[in-house]
Amino acid sequence: MIKKILHIIWNERHNNTWLVLEIIAASIMLWLAIDPLITLKRLDNIDDGYDLTGTYVVNMEKYKPYHPNYNRENDNDSLTAESLMNLYDIVRSLPEVESYCFTSRFSRSPGDNSAMMYGPVHKEIISNEELTHEKANDKGTYFSAYLSFNIDGSDIFKTFGIKDALTGKIFTPRKDDTDKNIYISESAAEKYFGSAQEAIGKYLYLSNSRMTISGVINNIQAVDYKEHGLHCILPQNTQISDIVNFRLHIRLKEGTDAHTFEKKFRQDIAPTLTSGNVHFESILSNKAIRDLQNEARGIFIKIRLYTAMALFSLFTVFLGTLSAFWIRTSARKGEIGIMRSIGASRLTIVKQFVIETSLIVNIGFVAAMIFVLHYLHINGFADPMKNNPLEGIKLMQFAVVTAISYAIVMTTAICSAAIPVWRITKILPADALRE
Repeated sequence: MIKKILHIIWNERHNNTWLVLEIIAASIMLWLAIDPLITLKRLDNIDDGYDLTGTYVVNMEKYKPYHPNYNRENDNDSLTAESLMNLYDIVRSLPEVESYCFTSRFSRSPGDNSAMMYGPVHKEIISNEELTHEKANDKGTYFSAYLSFNIDGSDIFKTFGIKDALTGKIFTPRKDDTDKNIYISESAAEKYFGSAQEAIGKYLYLSNSRMTISGVINNIQAVDYKEHGLHCILPQNTQISDIVNFRLHIRLKEGTDAHTFEKKFRQDIAPTLTSGNVHFESILSNKAIRDLQNEARGIFIKIRLYTAMALFSLFTVFLGTLSAFWIRTSARKGEIGIMRSIGASRLTIVKQFVIETSLIVNIGFVAAMIFVLHYLHINGFADPMKNNPLEGIKLMQFAVVTAISYAIVMTTAICSAAIPVWRITKILPADALRE
Protein backbone atom coordinates (compact mmCIF):
# COMPACT_ATOMS: atom_id res chain seq x y z
CA MET A 1 0.00 0.00 0.00
CA ILE A 2 2.86 2.38 0.81
CA LYS A 3 4.21 2.16 -2.76
CA LYS A 4 0.76 2.92 -4.11
CA ILE A 5 0.33 5.88 -1.75
CA LEU A 6 3.73 7.33 -2.69
CA HIS A 7 2.72 7.04 -6.36
CA ILE A 8 -0.52 8.92 -5.62
CA ILE A 9 1.33 11.64 -3.72
CA TRP A 10 3.74 12.07 -6.62
CA ASN A 11 0.92 12.27 -9.18
CA GLU A 12 -0.76 14.92 -7.02
CA ARG A 13 2.52 16.74 -6.41
CA HIS A 14 1.22 20.10 -7.61
CA ASN A 15 -1.61 20.17 -5.05
CA ASN A 16 0.49 18.45 -2.41
CA THR A 17 3.19 21.11 -2.71
CA TRP A 18 0.72 23.68 -1.44
CA LEU A 19 -0.23 21.36 1.40
CA VAL A 20 3.42 20.93 2.39
CA LEU A 21 3.91 24.70 2.35
CA GLU A 22 0.80 25.04 4.51
CA ILE A 23 2.22 22.53 7.00
CA ILE A 24 5.61 24.30 7.04
CA ALA A 25 4.03 27.68 7.78
CA ALA A 26 1.64 26.23 10.37
CA SER A 27 4.37 24.26 12.15
CA ILE A 28 6.77 27.21 12.37
CA MET A 29 4.05 29.55 13.60
CA LEU A 30 2.85 27.07 16.20
CA TRP A 31 6.35 26.19 17.43
CA LEU A 32 7.33 29.81 17.93
CA ALA A 33 4.06 30.49 19.79
CA ILE A 34 4.35 27.48 22.12
CA ASP A 35 8.05 28.00 22.95
CA PRO A 36 7.62 31.03 25.27
CA LEU A 37 4.69 29.37 27.04
CA ILE A 38 6.79 26.29 27.80
CA THR A 39 9.59 28.57 29.02
CA LEU A 40 7.24 30.39 31.39
CA LYS A 41 5.71 27.14 32.65
CA ARG A 42 9.12 25.58 33.30
CA LEU A 43 10.32 28.65 35.18
CA ASP A 44 7.10 28.78 37.19
CA ASN A 45 7.68 25.18 38.33
CA ILE A 46 11.16 25.89 39.68
CA ASP A 47 11.34 25.38 43.44
CA ASP A 48 11.69 28.74 45.22
CA GLY A 49 14.02 27.29 47.82
CA TYR A 50 12.08 29.13 50.53
CA ASP A 51 8.50 29.25 51.84
CA LEU A 52 6.59 32.53 52.15
CA THR A 53 3.45 30.92 53.60
CA GLY A 54 2.41 32.78 56.73
CA THR A 55 5.28 35.29 56.56
CA TYR A 56 4.93 39.04 56.97
CA VAL A 57 7.14 42.09 56.96
CA VAL A 58 6.46 44.69 59.64
CA ASN A 59 7.62 48.26 59.09
CA MET A 60 7.97 51.02 61.67
CA GLU A 61 8.54 54.67 60.84
CA LYS A 62 9.51 57.89 62.60
CA TYR A 63 7.06 60.74 62.85
CA LYS A 64 7.90 63.65 60.59
CA PRO A 65 8.75 66.96 62.26
CA TYR A 66 5.42 68.42 61.12
CA HIS A 67 3.37 65.55 62.62
CA PRO A 68 1.39 66.50 65.77
CA ASN A 69 2.84 63.51 67.68
CA TYR A 70 6.42 64.43 66.88
CA ASN A 71 8.59 65.14 69.95
CA ARG A 72 11.85 66.96 69.30
CA GLU A 73 13.37 65.76 72.59
CA ASN A 74 13.03 62.12 71.49
CA ASP A 75 14.61 62.74 68.11
CA ASN A 76 18.00 61.05 68.53
CA ASP A 77 19.38 57.72 67.33
CA SER A 78 19.65 56.14 70.77
CA LEU A 79 16.04 56.82 71.78
CA THR A 80 14.79 55.93 68.31
CA ALA A 81 16.60 52.57 68.43
CA GLU A 82 15.18 51.89 71.91
CA SER A 83 11.66 52.76 70.76
CA LEU A 84 11.96 50.57 67.68
CA MET A 85 13.20 47.62 69.72
CA ASN A 86 10.31 48.00 72.16
CA LEU A 87 7.79 47.90 69.34
CA TYR A 88 9.49 44.99 67.59
CA ASP A 89 9.54 43.12 70.94
CA ILE A 90 5.76 43.45 71.12
CA VAL A 91 5.32 42.04 67.62
CA ARG A 92 7.75 39.13 67.87
CA SER A 93 6.35 38.09 71.26
CA LEU A 94 2.82 37.65 69.91
CA PRO A 95 1.51 34.12 70.57
CA GLU A 96 0.93 33.53 66.84
CA VAL A 97 4.56 34.23 65.91
CA GLU A 98 6.82 31.20 65.50
CA SER A 99 10.05 32.86 64.33
CA TYR A 100 11.40 36.16 63.11
CA CYS A 101 14.40 37.80 61.52
CA PHE A 102 15.68 41.27 60.78
CA THR A 103 16.68 42.46 57.33
CA SER A 104 18.06 45.77 56.21
CA ARG A 105 15.81 48.31 54.54
CA PHE A 106 18.56 48.71 51.97
CA SER A 107 19.22 45.02 51.27
CA ARG A 108 16.93 42.24 50.11
CA SER A 109 15.22 39.19 51.56
CA PRO A 110 13.80 36.00 49.99
CA GLY A 111 10.60 36.81 48.13
CA ASP A 112 11.71 40.35 47.24
CA ASN A 113 12.23 39.29 43.61
CA SER A 114 15.79 40.53 43.76
CA ALA A 115 18.99 40.20 45.75
CA MET A 116 22.15 42.19 46.37
CA MET A 117 25.13 41.23 44.24
CA TYR A 118 28.40 40.38 45.98
CA GLY A 119 31.70 39.57 44.33
CA PRO A 120 33.67 38.88 42.29
CA VAL A 121 33.94 35.41 43.86
CA HIS A 122 37.09 33.27 43.64
CA LYS A 123 38.50 30.17 45.30
CA GLU A 124 41.83 31.89 45.70
CA ILE A 125 42.91 35.45 46.33
CA ILE A 126 43.70 37.46 43.20
CA SER A 127 45.75 40.58 42.64
CA ASN A 128 44.23 43.98 43.25
CA GLU A 129 44.78 44.83 39.58
CA GLU A 130 42.75 41.78 38.47
CA LEU A 131 40.03 42.56 41.00
CA THR A 132 39.78 46.17 39.86
CA HIS A 133 39.64 45.06 36.23
CA GLU A 134 36.84 42.55 36.90
CA LYS A 135 34.75 45.11 38.76
CA ALA A 136 35.30 47.83 36.18
CA ASN A 137 34.37 45.54 33.27
CA ASP A 138 31.56 43.68 35.05
CA LYS A 139 33.41 40.38 34.75
CA GLY A 140 33.86 37.50 37.12
CA THR A 141 31.28 35.53 39.07
CA TYR A 142 28.94 37.29 41.49
CA PHE A 143 26.66 35.89 44.20
CA SER A 144 23.10 37.04 44.81
CA ALA A 145 23.27 37.63 48.56
CA TYR A 146 20.91 38.01 51.49
CA LEU A 147 22.14 39.55 54.73
CA SER A 148 21.31 37.80 58.01
CA PHE A 149 21.54 40.10 61.04
CA ASN A 150 22.42 38.39 64.29
CA ILE A 151 20.13 40.23 66.67
CA ASP A 152 18.56 38.55 69.68
CA GLY A 153 17.26 35.31 68.14
CA SER A 154 16.91 36.50 64.56
CA ASP A 155 16.73 33.40 62.31
CA ILE A 156 16.41 33.99 58.56
CA PHE A 157 16.50 30.26 57.81
CA LYS A 158 13.52 29.31 59.98
CA THR A 159 11.54 32.42 59.11
CA PHE A 160 11.79 31.82 55.37
CA GLY A 161 11.90 28.03 55.46
CA ILE A 162 15.38 27.78 53.91
CA LYS A 163 16.62 24.18 54.02
CA ASP A 164 19.96 22.48 54.42
CA ALA A 165 21.00 20.99 51.06
CA LEU A 166 22.50 17.95 52.81
CA THR A 167 19.67 17.00 55.18
CA GLY A 168 16.60 18.57 53.53
CA LYS A 169 15.60 20.03 56.91
CA ILE A 170 15.24 23.69 57.91
CA PHE A 171 18.76 25.01 58.32
CA THR A 172 19.97 25.71 61.84
CA PRO A 173 22.55 28.53 61.82
CA ARG A 174 25.74 28.26 63.85
CA LYS A 175 25.81 30.42 66.96
CA ASP A 176 29.44 31.41 66.43
CA ASP A 177 28.94 32.86 62.95
CA THR A 178 30.65 36.16 62.22
CA ASP A 179 30.69 38.41 59.17
CA LYS A 180 33.52 36.20 57.88
CA ASN A 181 31.19 33.21 57.51
CA ILE A 182 29.01 32.44 54.53
CA TYR A 183 26.23 30.02 53.58
CA ILE A 184 26.23 29.19 49.86
CA SER A 185 23.63 27.58 47.61
CA GLU A 186 23.98 24.04 46.33
CA SER A 187 24.64 25.27 42.79
CA ALA A 188 27.51 27.45 44.08
CA ALA A 189 28.96 24.52 46.05
CA GLU A 190 28.86 22.30 42.96
CA LYS A 191 30.46 25.01 40.82
CA TYR A 192 33.43 25.61 43.13
CA PHE A 193 33.85 22.33 45.04
CA GLY A 194 32.00 19.62 43.11
CA SER A 195 29.41 18.86 45.80
CA ALA A 196 27.69 20.32 48.85
CA GLN A 197 29.53 17.97 51.21
CA GLU A 198 32.95 19.02 49.92
CA ALA A 199 32.20 22.73 50.38
CA ILE A 200 31.67 22.68 54.16
CA GLY A 201 34.54 24.39 55.99
CA LYS A 202 36.26 25.52 52.79
CA TYR A 203 37.03 29.11 51.83
CA LEU A 204 35.78 31.49 49.17
CA TYR A 205 37.02 35.00 48.48
CA LEU A 206 34.44 37.75 47.96
CA SER A 207 36.31 40.78 46.63
CA ASN A 208 39.45 39.19 48.12
CA SER A 209 37.83 38.95 51.56
CA ARG A 210 38.18 35.38 52.82
CA MET A 211 34.89 33.77 53.86
CA THR A 212 34.49 30.42 55.64
CA ILE A 213 31.65 28.28 54.34
CA SER A 214 29.43 27.38 57.32
CA GLY A 215 26.84 25.44 55.37
CA VAL A 216 25.16 24.74 52.05
CA ILE A 217 21.51 25.67 51.50
CA ASN A 218 19.03 24.62 48.85
CA ASN A 219 19.10 26.55 45.59
CA ILE A 220 17.05 29.74 45.75
CA GLN A 221 14.98 31.33 43.00
CA ALA A 222 15.74 34.94 43.87
CA VAL A 223 13.44 36.30 41.15
CA ASP A 224 10.22 34.66 39.96
CA TYR A 225 10.47 33.13 36.49
CA LYS A 226 14.25 33.04 36.66
CA GLU A 227 16.70 30.14 36.82
CA HIS A 228 18.44 29.21 40.05
CA GLY A 229 21.61 31.25 40.21
CA LEU A 230 24.50 31.34 42.66
CA HIS A 231 23.29 32.54 46.05
CA CYS A 232 24.65 33.07 49.52
CA ILE A 233 23.53 34.21 52.94
CA LEU A 234 25.95 36.45 54.82
CA PRO A 235 25.69 36.62 58.63
CA GLN A 236 26.18 40.15 59.92
CA ASN A 237 27.21 41.09 63.44
CA THR A 238 25.52 44.35 64.34
CA GLN A 239 24.56 46.57 67.24
CA ILE A 240 21.08 47.20 68.58
CA SER A 241 21.57 50.86 67.63
CA ASP A 242 21.56 49.79 63.98
CA ILE A 243 17.94 48.67 64.32
CA VAL A 244 16.84 52.01 62.81
CA ASN A 245 17.85 50.65 59.41
CA PHE A 246 16.06 47.31 59.78
CA ARG A 247 12.65 45.81 59.18
CA LEU A 248 11.11 42.81 60.92
CA HIS A 249 9.95 39.61 59.22
CA ILE A 250 7.76 37.17 61.11
CA ARG A 251 6.48 33.65 60.45
CA LEU A 252 3.19 32.52 61.93
CA LYS A 253 2.86 29.25 63.74
CA GLU A 254 1.49 26.36 61.70
CA GLY A 255 -2.30 26.26 61.85
CA THR A 256 -2.68 30.01 62.43
CA ASP A 257 -5.30 31.54 60.15
CA ALA A 258 -3.50 34.33 58.30
CA HIS A 259 -6.65 36.35 57.54
CA THR A 260 -7.75 36.30 61.17
CA PHE A 261 -4.26 37.27 62.32
CA GLU A 262 -4.08 40.22 59.92
CA LYS A 263 -7.50 41.47 60.98
CA LYS A 264 -6.62 41.17 64.68
CA PHE A 265 -3.24 42.82 64.14
CA ARG A 266 -4.63 45.83 62.29
CA GLN A 267 -7.56 46.36 64.67
CA ASP A 268 -6.11 45.55 68.09
CA ILE A 269 -2.31 45.64 67.93
CA ALA A 270 -1.32 48.24 65.33
CA PRO A 271 -2.99 51.17 67.19
CA THR A 272 -0.88 50.40 70.27
CA LEU A 273 2.43 50.31 68.39
CA THR A 274 3.79 53.75 69.14
CA SER A 275 6.77 54.72 71.27
CA GLY A 276 8.53 58.04 71.34
CA ASN A 277 8.79 59.29 67.74
CA VAL A 278 8.31 55.80 66.31
CA HIS A 279 5.01 54.34 65.17
CA PHE A 280 3.62 51.39 63.25
CA GLU A 281 3.66 51.93 59.49
CA SER A 282 2.53 48.72 57.77
CA ILE A 283 2.27 44.96 57.78
CA LEU A 284 2.26 43.11 54.48
CA SER A 285 2.49 39.46 53.63
CA ASN A 286 5.64 38.58 51.71
CA LYS A 287 3.47 36.86 49.11
CA ALA A 288 1.56 40.09 48.52
CA ILE A 289 4.83 42.01 48.17
CA ARG A 290 6.09 39.47 45.63
CA ASP A 291 2.85 39.71 43.63
CA LEU A 292 3.07 43.51 43.58
CA GLN A 293 6.65 43.31 42.35
CA ASN A 294 5.69 40.81 39.66
CA GLU A 295 2.93 43.18 38.59
CA ALA A 296 5.42 46.04 38.43
CA ARG A 297 7.81 43.93 36.35
CA GLY A 298 5.00 43.21 33.90
CA ILE A 299 5.10 39.46 34.55
CA PHE A 300 1.34 38.97 34.41
CA ILE A 301 1.00 41.11 31.30
CA LYS A 302 3.67 39.04 29.56
CA ILE A 303 1.95 35.79 30.54
CA ARG A 304 -1.40 37.02 29.21
CA LEU A 305 0.23 38.32 26.03
CA TYR A 306 2.07 35.08 25.24
CA THR A 307 -1.01 33.03 26.09
CA ALA A 308 -3.15 35.12 23.73
CA MET A 309 -0.54 34.77 20.97
CA ALA A 310 -0.41 30.99 21.46
CA LEU A 311 -4.20 30.67 21.35
CA PHE A 312 -4.39 32.82 18.22
CA SER A 313 -1.68 30.73 16.55
CA LEU A 314 -3.44 27.52 17.55
CA PHE A 315 -6.72 28.77 16.10
CA THR A 316 -5.02 29.91 12.88
CA VAL A 317 -3.16 26.62 12.48
CA PHE A 318 -6.28 24.59 13.18
CA LEU A 319 -8.41 26.59 10.76
CA GLY A 320 -5.80 26.62 7.97
CA THR A 321 -4.88 22.94 8.24
CA LEU A 322 -8.50 21.87 8.58
CA SER A 323 -9.67 23.76 5.50
CA ALA A 324 -6.68 22.70 3.35
CA PHE A 325 -7.02 18.96 3.98
CA TRP A 326 -10.81 18.99 4.09
CA ILE A 327 -11.02 20.66 0.67
CA ARG A 328 -8.36 18.31 -0.76
CA THR A 329 -10.20 15.23 0.48
CA SER A 330 -13.65 16.44 -0.61
CA ALA A 331 -12.32 17.14 -4.12
CA ARG A 332 -11.46 13.42 -4.50
CA LYS A 333 -15.02 12.11 -4.22
CA GLY A 334 -14.79 10.53 -7.64
CA GLU A 335 -11.63 8.62 -6.69
CA ILE A 336 -13.31 7.40 -3.51
CA GLY A 337 -16.37 6.31 -5.49
CA ILE A 338 -14.20 4.27 -7.86
CA MET A 339 -12.43 2.61 -4.89
CA ARG A 340 -15.80 1.70 -3.38
CA SER A 341 -17.11 0.38 -6.69
CA ILE A 342 -14.21 -2.07 -7.05
CA GLY A 343 -14.80 -3.43 -3.54
CA ALA A 344 -12.54 -1.40 -1.25
CA SER A 345 -13.87 -1.25 2.30
CA ARG A 346 -14.55 2.02 4.06
CA LEU A 347 -11.79 1.31 6.58
CA THR A 348 -9.25 0.61 3.80
CA ILE A 349 -10.06 3.90 2.08
CA VAL A 350 -9.83 5.88 5.31
CA LYS A 351 -6.53 4.17 6.14
CA GLN A 352 -5.06 5.13 2.76
CA PHE A 353 -6.01 8.79 3.17
CA VAL A 354 -4.70 8.88 6.72
CA ILE A 355 -1.33 7.47 5.62
CA GLU A 356 -1.18 9.96 2.73
CA THR A 357 -1.89 12.82 5.13
CA SER A 358 0.69 11.56 7.63
CA LEU A 359 3.41 11.42 4.99
CA ILE A 360 2.61 14.94 3.77
CA VAL A 361 2.59 16.29 7.34
CA ASN A 362 5.91 14.58 8.14
CA ILE A 363 7.57 16.06 5.06
CA GLY A 364 6.31 19.55 5.90
CA PHE A 365 7.09 19.27 9.60
CA VAL A 366 10.68 18.11 9.04
CA ALA A 367 11.23 21.03 6.66
CA ALA A 368 9.73 23.39 9.26
CA MET A 369 12.04 22.07 12.00
CA ILE A 370 15.07 22.68 9.79
CA PHE A 371 13.98 26.31 9.59
CA VAL A 372 13.30 26.43 13.36
CA LEU A 373 16.77 25.04 14.15
CA HIS A 374 18.31 27.69 11.92
CA TYR A 375 16.22 30.35 13.70
CA LEU A 376 17.31 29.06 17.12
CA HIS A 377 20.94 29.04 16.03
CA ILE A 378 20.69 32.74 15.24
CA ASN A 379 18.20 34.03 17.83
CA GLY A 380 18.07 31.40 20.57
CA PHE A 381 15.03 30.13 22.43
CA ALA A 382 12.19 32.33 23.59
CA ASP A 383 13.40 34.10 26.72
CA PRO A 384 10.53 36.29 27.96
CA MET A 385 12.34 37.03 31.24
CA LYS A 386 15.84 37.50 29.77
CA ASN A 387 16.95 34.34 31.51
CA ASN A 388 19.60 32.71 29.27
CA PRO A 389 18.49 29.06 29.69
CA LEU A 390 21.12 26.39 30.23
CA GLU A 391 22.25 24.02 27.48
CA GLY A 392 20.64 20.92 28.97
CA ILE A 393 17.37 22.78 29.40
CA LYS A 394 17.50 23.97 25.79
CA LEU A 395 17.68 20.42 24.45
CA MET A 396 14.79 19.26 26.61
CA GLN A 397 12.72 22.31 25.76
CA PHE A 398 13.26 21.79 22.03
CA ALA A 399 12.04 18.21 22.36
CA VAL A 400 8.95 19.19 24.37
CA VAL A 401 7.91 22.10 22.12
CA THR A 402 8.52 20.00 19.00
CA ALA A 403 6.46 17.09 20.34
CA ILE A 404 3.53 19.35 21.25
CA SER A 405 3.62 21.14 17.88
CA TYR A 406 3.85 17.87 15.99
CA ALA A 407 0.95 16.34 17.92
CA ILE A 408 -1.30 19.35 17.25
CA VAL A 409 -0.49 19.60 13.53
CA MET A 410 -0.68 15.84 12.91
CA THR A 411 -3.94 15.38 14.84
CA THR A 412 -5.59 18.30 13.06
CA ALA A 413 -4.49 17.10 9.61
CA ILE A 414 -5.54 13.47 10.17
CA CYS A 415 -8.97 14.49 11.47
CA SER A 416 -9.34 16.89 8.54
CA ALA A 417 -8.75 14.02 6.13
CA ALA A 418 -10.42 11.10 7.92
CA ILE A 419 -13.75 12.74 8.77
CA PRO A 420 -14.73 13.80 5.22
CA VAL A 421 -13.49 10.47 3.76
CA TRP A 422 -15.62 8.54 6.25
CA ARG A 423 -18.65 10.65 5.34
CA ILE A 424 -18.08 10.26 1.59
CA THR A 425 -17.76 6.47 1.85
CA LYS A 426 -21.32 6.35 3.21
CA ILE A 427 -22.59 7.58 -0.17
CA LEU A 428 -23.36 5.00 -2.85
CA PRO A 429 -20.46 4.65 -5.34
CA ALA A 430 -22.67 5.80 -8.24
CA ASP A 431 -23.69 8.95 -6.37
CA ALA A 432 -20.07 9.68 -5.43
CA LEU A 433 -19.00 9.31 -9.08
CA ARG A 434 -21.86 11.53 -10.24
CA GLU A 435 -20.87 14.28 -7.79
